[in-house]
Amino acid sequence: MEVSERKANENRLLTLWIIWAAIFGSLFIYAIICHQWGVNIRHTIGPNFPLDLMRNVLYGVAISTLILTHFLRKFLLAGRSSGSESMSLNPPTSSAQSSPTGKYAVAMVVSLALSESIGVYGLVLFFVGESFRTLYIFLGISALAMFLYRPKREELETLVMRDSVSALDAGPMGSA
Repeated sequence: MEVSERKANENRLLTLWIIWAAIFGSLFIYAIICHQWGVNIRHTIGPNFPLDLMRNVLYGVAISTLILTHFLRKFLLAGRSSGSESMSLNPPTSSAQSSPTGKYAVAMVVSLALSESIGVYGLVLFFVGESFRTLYIFLGISALAMFLYRPKREELETLVMRDSVSALDAGPMGSA
């Protein structure tokens, strides 16, 4: 990998870390909002509201979200920019989208957004009457998922190297 390419990748990785920190920080903002204004924001739900059912359903949705995030992230990172574009979720509209760093950025943002949604489930439950404990469980699961799917230098370098090797394998005959 050339020095200029490595520097460009470092800058892209820094941008992804800033995005990660902002999304991760939103979990703390959710907790602060609930502690400061949560009592005033909470809606009183009638005794017939199936809060336990809603909590259990959202636990299931959270687990499904974790599984979906894992496989979706693998799928997004496995796509080849020099191969068939028909299997990719990204149409070949720009070279930035089909570059390995572009694919990595898309995979990161999608993974982080799905991971944050788990924290939002806890926020919703809290606002409809659940306890702080439930809020913290969902925020904790969300934070753990964001930690697992954080941007990683080694992962980006592997993706770039794999793409450059597949481009070399394709050679001049692959462009005909």
